[in-house]
Amino acid sequence: MKKICILLVLIISASANAQWFSTKVKGNGNMVTKNRTVDEYDKVSVAGSFDVKLVSGKEGNLTIHIDENLLEYLITEVEGDNLKIKWEKGVNISSNSKILITVPYEDIEAVSLAGSGDVYNEGTIKAQSFKSALAGSGDIKLNVQSDYLKAAIAGSGDIVLSGSSKEFECSIAGSGDFKGLELNTTNASISIAGSGDAKLGVSDNLKVRVSGSGDVVYNGNPKQDVKISGSGSVRSN
Repeated sequence: MKKICILLVLIISASANAQWFSTKVKGNGNMVTKNRTVDEYDKVSVAGSFDVKLVSGKEGNLTIHIDENLLEYLITEVEGDNLKIKWEKGVNISSNSKILITVPYEDIEAVSLAGSGDVYNEGTIKAQSFKSALAGSGDIKLNVQSDYLKAAIAGSGDIVLSGSSKEFECSIAGSGDFKGLELNTTNASISIAGSGDAKLGVSDNLKVRVSGSGDVVYNGNPKQDVKISGSGSVRSN
């Protein structure tokens, strides 16, 4: 018990120190639109409370709509083939305005979001393989055509996918939902641990594993392989 108390004191102290030394900056509401140039990328990773719009176009030419005094704290950098968009470390950012980063792409194979912002696209992302991952309360909403498609959710946010895929995998850990009734898949595998739900269209084979109260709702008439531990269910829409 003594060790536990000491550990709790250390955690609380570290948290207090982190808050004490972090810089708080609030957007001034003076919105500006600026361009930035980065290297080419195949993946996009977003961490923050801002929105990111993916559009077809020449990679590397980003457009940023943001509070003027927050621009210097926004990091846009490419590591390997991954474009990272995030706030500067140690800075607590807040804004009453909508911050939007427009990201053009020619070929893209993965999108991830950590935070409360949203990521969405115009048109259709076409790829042989495409992965989407969400951690936090934000949402990812994309139209995709691919041979292989994966969605991973950890947290309370939602992933909304439309389009088509031959092979589809979805994993949910937490209360977030996968919304894909406008996604047409041939074979689908769904894994849920928690209370999140999954909805999708599937024609041939549907594999479901649920541990918890999550539900799976589907369009189509697939062959089913279902195992449920808890109060979850699988049903046709």
